[in-house]
Amino acid sequence: MTIVQYLHVLRRQWYVVLLLALVGLGAAFVYTDRQVRTYSASTQLFIGITEQAQGSDLSQMSQGSSLIQQRIKSYADVVTSPAVLSTVSEGYGVPVSAGQISVSTPADTVLLEITVTDTSPQRAALIANGIADKFPSYVAQLERLPQQRTSPVRVSPIQQAEVPGSPVSPRVPLNLALGLLVGLGLGIGAAVLRDALNTTVGTVSDIEKLTGAIPLGVVPFDAQTSKQPLVDSDEHGARAEAFRTLRTNLQFADVDSPPRVIVVTSPLPNEGKSTSACNLALTLALGGARVVLVDGDLRKPAVGRYLGISSGAGLTTVLAGRHELREVVTVYGRDTLAVLPSGPTPPNPSELLGSQQMADLLTTLADHYDVVVVDAPPLLPVTDAAVLAAAADGAVLVLRHGSTRKEDAGRALQALSAVNAKLLGTVLNFAPKRKRGNGYDGYGYGYGYGNTAKTSTGAVRPASVTLPDRENSPAPTA
Repeated sequence: MTIVQYLHVLRRQWYVVLLLALVGLGAAFVYTDRQVRTYSASTQLFIGITEQAQGSDLSQMSQGSSLIQQRIKSYADVVTSPAVLSTVSEGYGVPVSAGQISVSTPADTVLLEITVTDTSPQRAALIANGIADKFPSYVAQLERLPQQRTSPVRVSPIQQAEVPGSPVSPRVPLNLALGLLVGLGLGIGAAVLRDALNTTVGTVSDIEKLTGAIPLGVVPFDAQTSKQPLVDSDEHGARAEAFRTLRTNLQFADVDSPPRVIVVTSPLPNEGKSTSACNLALTLALGGARVVLVDGDLRKPAVGRYLGISSGAGLTTVLAGRHELREVVTVYGRDTLAVLPSGPTPPNPSELLGSQQMADLLTTLADHYDVVVVDAPPLLPVTDAAVLAAAADGAVLVLRHGSTRKEDAGRALQALSAVNAKLLGTVLNFAPKRKRGNGYDGYGYGYGYGNTAKTSTGAVRPASVTLPDRENSPAPTA
């Protein structure tokens, strides 16, 4: 994966990254809150030689300086010796351990820097000052020569320890920063892994890998879709614009032979193929084309419910020879869209849809209308859609983000290929409304197979109607 692809993954999985970052931050806060606060106090001692040891001779002074340089590292170890610490403990009445004390000797100096750490800030300062008080006399005893009454080494405190105002541990900012970084790292890893393990269609690039082409349309999600599934309720909304884009792309899908009989289907139920078929037909009709919408889902018809049209008579009764086509075609809206309902549910849907009568019916409709849009059943549960697609100019496959599995989409494509049906393109449903370039980020909407929602603003005019003369009808416009 490229850096850009990783960024797209993180954008899609931002909530995973954010969640784990917050978890890491929270864990660091809890860990820090439970740690014992410790405080440190420091004092400094100057190591020198007495005036008597220095003398007036330069060689004696040089020897004295060399003596201090040799001794100073040893003095650092002596500070934490039991002899010194016991003296401090007894003298000041506080417990002292070597683990509390650290001693450093700054380079090129004759200084001892003593730091004491304790859970009590007052005790830390008391111990540090106690060492500074007791250590010089202990060194004097160590360095006193038998023939001398005084030590040639002089230890002098030059900085008293002060009571610290804040703890040195735990380091809250550092711990929180580390917790946040660890959480972000885990979040990024989880996001990449989750995306890699995701088997559903989630992006335009997923569709491009499956079909070799980007989708014809990406339809955005709208919370009001369940109440107003048809785009004629809001012709200036984002969904309406998405279907106008789909209409334009369909017209340019095959410039030499534009598709006139279009089957709209999906791999499985509940992927939005019925609303897509209805809205595609409406958009084509609003663009000036003579359009007929055929409800070819004889098992679970949905077009009639969306458009508010009764299915008492329709496609099945025409195929059975019980009605004439002109008797069951209904006009929806402003004389722009003709609708052929499904009719009563037959016992043999596949046989009816695959019959010669159905092929002849599609030919008849194509002779009278510019575009015939057929809402077909899903491809994988039954063979009806493949049969219809074989008799049409091509099929539009509706895929739903986060629901349609890539494997199912691939099987649907194979089902179309098996009957030599032409794939005109795909529609991706449940897109977020945030735009990226000329499209969306790869989601879509859909209230699919068997949805009973019904809200429309178009008036329904019952049969019978006169089938239009296609020669005198206007050409479809984008």
